[in-house]
Amino acid sequence: MSAAQEPPRGAKGHRPQIFDDPAVDQLYAAYVTLATELSVAFERIDTLERLLETESGLSREAIRNYQPDESVSAERQRQRAELAERLLRPFREFREQRIARANHLSDTSPSD
Repeated sequence: MSAAQEPPRGAKGHRPQIFDDPAVDQLYAAYVTLATELSVAFERIDTLERLLETESGLSREAIRNYQPDESVSAERQRQRAELAERLLRPFREFREQRIARANHLSDTSPSD
């Protein structure tokens, strides 16, 4: 039996256009990504809080009142940056495609 492979981080190939305006497609992709990330995060937070409450007696109020130290704050900042990268990827890809297309058109147009 072979070991499980890590799934790819992004889809390969052309992203299909659903809406008439490609910008709306990019917003939709970001929205779906955000909704997926939030759903997973909310479920994990709920699970952790319930386990902490039942297994250790740590109350949800104590969790709400927690103040992170500098190393925790730095780790959270890194995680926020990674989330922003994932959320903004569709916009960046769209922009890069538009720039590449514009560069290609300017390279192939006749000179004055």
